[in-house]
Amino acid sequence: MSAARRVRAAIALAAVFVYDIVASSVAVARVVITPNSRPQPAIVVIPVDARTDWGVALFAYLVSLTPGSTCLHVADDRRSLYVHLLDASDIPERVAGIKALYERWILQLEGEEAS
Repeated sequence: MSAARRVRAAIALAAVFVYDIVASSVAVARVVITPNSRPQPAIVVIPVDARTDWGVALFAYLVSLTPGSTCLHVADDRRSLYVHLLDASDIPERVAGIKALYERWILQLEGEEAS
């Protein structure tokens, strides 16, 4: 993969992360200030397609830095992240959303094509 594509992927990943920080901060604030809020916290498993150690670590860090989610553990085989979500009312949707936001760009940074 060309250096230009990796630079584009890095810029896109940074932009997506900033967007997610803002959107997640608003969502967490809404949960905190809404008196009748009933978030459904859960620990979920997110499958990992990234192959390099730094790609998996970057994915885990980005998830942990986003308000409302914390990466608790990376599986020994580095194929899964165990993540605590503040609100996991639709687990498959949340898992797919996290993967779509971050992992496609991480795969490009690793030099692989995103699916």
